Amino acid sequence: MKRNLLYVLVLVTLLLSACGGGTAPTATSATEAPASGISDATLKIGWIGKPDTLNPAYAFLTESYTIFDLIYSTLVTESADGTYVGMLAKDWSVSEDGLTWTYHLKDGIQWHNGEPFTAGQLAWAINAIMKDPDGWAASANYTGGFKEVTAPDDKTLVIVTEYPIANMDYRTSFLYAVYPPDFETFTTSEDLQNFTNFNAIGTGPFKLNTFDKDTGVLLLGANPAYFDGAPKIGGVIFQTFDNTDAMIQALKVGDIDLVNEVPASAFETVKGFENVTASAIDGRYFNELIINSVDPNNDPAPTGNPALADPAVRLAIAHSINKQDIVEVVAQGLATPGDTIVPPTLGGGFWHSPNIKEIPFDTAEAGRVLEDAGYVLGSDGVRAKGDLRLEFRLQFPSDSAVYPRIADLMAGWFAQAGMKATPEAVDPDALVAATTPAGDYDLVLWGWGPDPDPDFILSVMTTDQFVDGGWSDSGYHNPEYDQLYLDQQQIVDKAERQKVVWKMQEMVFNDRPYIVMYYEKMLQAYRSDRFTGFIESPLGIESAQSLLSVTAVK
Repeated sequence: MKRNLLYVLVLVTLLLSACGGGTAPTATSATEAPASGISDATLKIGWIGKPDTLNPAYAFLTESYTIFDLIYSTLVTESADGTYVGMLAKDWSVSEDGLTWTYHLKDGIQWHNGEPFTAGQLAWAINAIMKDPDGWAASANYTGGFKEVTAPDDKTLVIVTEYPIANMDYRTSFLYAVYPPDFETFTTSEDLQNFTNFNAIGTGPFKLNTFDKDTGVLLLGANPAYFDGAPKIGGVIFQTFDNTDAMIQALKVGDIDLVNEVPASAFETVKGFENVTASAIDGRYFNELIINSVDPNNDPAPTGNPALADPAVRLAIAHSINKQDIVEVVAQGLATPGDTIVPPTLGGGFWHSPNIKEIPFDTAEAGRVLEDAGYVLGSDGVRAKGDLRLEFRLQFPSDSAVYPRIADLMAGWFAQAGMKATPEAVDPDALVAATTPAGDYDLVLWGWGPDPDPDFILSVMTTDQFVDGGWSDSGYHNPEYDQLYLDQQQIVDKAERQKVVWKMQEMVFNDRPYIVMYYEKMLQAYRSDRFTGFIESPLGIESAQSLLSVTAVK
């Protein structure tokens, strides 16, 4: 995940069917010889997914951003208490007109290869995003409104904006300092996007040693020259497991030391493991049903069922989702029913709209809505209106054990209303390609971990994020919404910006490109007999700030 939990696509909360079974992937030490003050202890983290790429220009999966936060640095960063503090920057200021931001860099910053880091290199990285927003599709949103970025000297960076930006600290906390020689040779957006960056060089607290994309094993070594103080552990190993049973068993017997996403159904069991500490805290994650909203005139043309464009069908779908059952049965009560794309935890609840009127679960009402809209119940139990038959693909990422359960429940509820949904597991990479920007789907179950500021998750619904092959997986297109998004970026007054953010949430809720099902708690666990000092916060115990404070138990 990103340090502020963008994260990014795919929050996977996983179900455990039984303990035991499977074996842990093997891995060697993540570091050769510890530097002074760094122990030789290696923290082993288990997860189900793996990075889709280590290229910040075009990474979509949560796991990629987890690694970015450990190997790269940004000007400022979100701390565990939600405030922004300097990372590369020791201090910064803004001009009286709100248009010129000046950052002074800390001393002693160097790349992982030993070369000195300069403000000019960071200026190059930010300018690269501004010059090629298509190529840097995953980062371009953070430079919106930037006019000019310069480095008057090696320790000073100046960003000039077209208008005052209300959330500049948040924006700069996502602009990674990438090593220019790794990126400056690409001449086309496509070449840049295809760059895997599996030998990434950064300035962060950990160095990338190896990444095996096939097995998912990723080794990081401590950076003894890290400018804010070296880690206390020698390295980190991320191990990808084929199933949650094997992952939890590996934690129990000590083959791994940390699981950052404990399956909800296994959480009580994990809490009882000897020498394991488990925690559940409110996070920023939500899981949603994506409804294909791609314009029929798009090229390529979407393959979604045309009936999904009917507001009556979308309303019927909303009536056919029992969010409370999902929370209680699938999430084991470790979640809350959701409504909008801005979770209640953002800004302590400040950004979450209180004006949403939830659609109640009522399959009989769903059937009535469809009947009134002309969809007649057929002898096979599926409604149709002319050539429009209410039969949908219901897809989800194959590396999740929770979405199949939700899909099965949903298929049953849909059938009660006269709709047919056929669940199908799809490889995550293939599902990204099918949704963005192809529109080759009907309904998809997936999830997001939004940034701490609402700007990012609101941007996901903008037309530009679909047209430019960015974050939009629904294909939602609403010119009024697009304008409101630009407006909220320029409103410095927080209360006035809140009004616009609330309105945007309400538009998405009513138009239903997404139906938000539930907000998850962060369920994490670690071997307390091996390591101590983790920082529990919405950033995650695997965040850079947490791992910098972790020490091995003697």
